[in-house]
Amino acid sequence: MMKFASPFLLGFILIIVSNIIGHYKPSFSLMATAVLPFIIVGILNTKLYKINFLLTVMYGYVIILFNDWLVRVYAWGIHNQLKKDVILLLSVIAFILCSGCMLIFSFTRTATVEKKTVTRLKNSISVVVCGAFAAAFYFVFLIEL
Repeated sequence: MMKFASPFLLGFILIIVSNIIGHYKPSFSLMATAVLPFIIVGILNTKLYKINFLLTVMYGYVIILFNDWLVRVYAWGIHNQLKKDVILLLSVIAFILCSGCMLIFSFTRTATVEKKTVTRLKNSISVVVCGAFAAAFYFVFLIEL
């Protein structure tokens, strides 16, 4: 259980520290918005996909939404429409990168116990469904911040 919890905590800590730095250095926050969730989903969580794929996918989308919320609320100071559009663009880039990474992991990171075809299909569907829910949540609640 501990090896499962430490990458989760490390991912949240990286996002929080990134946005604290982004409050004082806005250009850092710009680049981290698109790249940092991809690093967390693609590099930090590689071993977690074999342990529990669905939980790791949901965690990846939570990281994207949490980072976007922190950038909109905490980093950059007062937001005019241009800053909101830049944040939207970088969040969409992060969403596409992370979704692509998770789709690749859905075909390559399967447990050896189950049938590979069924597992790959189930993993791919979970990435698409979780991504659709994350996108719906984003466009309903976070777009107006």
